[in-house]
Amino acid sequence: MEACVTLDSDRRRVRIAWLCLGTLSALAMVVAALLVAQARPPGRAANLLLIYVGAEDCAPCRAWQRGDGATFRSSADFSRLTYREVKSRHLRDVLKDESWPEDIRFYRDRLKRSDGVPLWLVVSDNDILVQRFGTAAWRNRVLPIIRSYLR
Repeated sequence: MEACVTLDSDRRRVRIAWLCLGTLSALAMVVAALLVAQARPPGRAANLLLIYVGAEDCAPCRAWQRGDGATFRSSADFSRLTYREVKSRHLRDVLKDESWPEDIRFYRDRLKRSDGVPLWLVVSDNDILVQRFGTAAWRNRVLPIIRSYLR
């Protein structure tokens, strides 16, 4: 009889332990969700900066400017961020001082010579959230990051 009592007692302890683990797990998920929500408060959209880098003699740059770029500039999302363009006449001049406004020149130092154009930097509080180049990157990576941040 004592073995049965011990077995029931052990089962009860196991159930209580699982219940506690489940409760702790649920609590941890709630805390994590609150921390994520706090990390990006809704009012932060005004701090979002989009820097476009391109050149006049770059066919993909011109195509983006006329297509996806024009669409984005006429969207509601565009009015919720700061937009800056770094545009040179020639591809070879994209990294030159003359092409970059002085107040955003320090972002240029984070670029690699192998980075192509069109190129976008999405910046918040001086931190680069995403840096990508190529028209496919605009649709696949840059625009989704902007939209998720503006939510």
